[in-house]
Formats: sequence, C-alpha cells, structure tokens
Amino acid sequence: MSQSTETTALPARRSRRGTAILAVAAGTALLLGGGGTYAYWSTQTALTSGPVESGDLDLSLGTGTWTLQGVVGAAQTITDLTDVRIVPGDVLTLTQPLDVTLVGDTIAADLTAELGSSFTTGTLGTNLDVVLTVDSFGTATGANTYRVTPADSGATTAELTITFDPTTPDQVGANQSVDLDDIAFSLTQASS
Repeated sequence: MSQSTETTALPARRSRRGTAILAVAAGTALLLGGGGTYAYWSTQTALTSGPVESGDLDLSLGTGTWTLQGVVGAAQTITDLTDVRIVPGDVLTLTQPLDVTLVGDTIAADLTAELGSSFTTGTLGTNLDVVLTVDSFGTATGANTYRVTPADSGATTAELTITFDPTTPDQVGANQSVDLDDIAFSLTQASS
C-alpha cells in the first residue's frame, strides 16, 4: 500500500512545481511586455511649414488636318483618309495642334510620336517613314522625341510626315493598309 501512496504523491508534487513555473513565466512576460506599468517622457511638435502641392502633366490634341503630296502634282487637302490610296513616293502630312501642360519645379518630359504594330509589321508599314517635327518647342533628343520643360507649356503645332519609301521595289506593300490610329502622341515624365 505504501507503494501506491508514493505513486499518487509524486504526480501531485510535479503538478504544483509546473504550476509555479508557469506563474513565474507569466509574471515575467507581463513585466517585460510593458503592460502599462512604466511611463517614459515624450513630446511632439508639429511642423509649421505649410502645404506642398503636386505639379501636373497633360497633353491634349486639337483637330488635325491632312495633306497628300505625290511625286507629281500639287499637295492636296484630305477630307476623308479612308478614300486615300498611297503609292511609293507619296508624303502624307498631318498638321496637329496640341496643348501641353507641364507644371513642376524639376519636371521635364518627352513628347513623342509612338508607332503601333501596323507600322512595325507588314510590308506596307515597314516601308513608311514617320517623322515628328515640332518647331520652336522643346529640344529634339532622338527619333520622333522632343524634351520639353514647363517653359514649353501651352499650345503648339506638331507636324507628322508619313513618307512611302520611293525606292520600294516591285509591288511590295500593294493592296495593304496601315491604321493611322496606330500613331499616338505621348508625353512622359523624363527619368534621365
């Protein structure tokens, strides 16, 4: 019988010891966790600098006009581009009013004419040379790209020429089309 008493007393002693260890650990965690018992001095003072505002970047296009100049004959105004059939040597010219908004103390942006896939694939598109010209506005920095600053903000006129390469041989590009809506003017903040 004494043997069974020792067996039951032993787990009770271990249980009390485990409970005591858990209580000490919980108390230590509360003290270390800063449970609101300590206070440190602090202060805070708001700036009195006032607000700072962001700048702006925007581009809008007016109504452009198209002309067609052939190898022979005078240039003619185009009223409906869907009626035009270009041949090697032809030059389509778009006179495009545009309005640039560029506001910011350090901002500069690149004005570009970007060509979509109908100009970069297909035999007609790859035989068309597209050139953007913007007189007295920004600085030309590459093919169809002008660097502009806030001093250039406002209305200006761009000229876009599309030349069908006069050296195009045989019937390359015949009975094909390019989508002129695949040309986009873009204004992008400069990063370098």
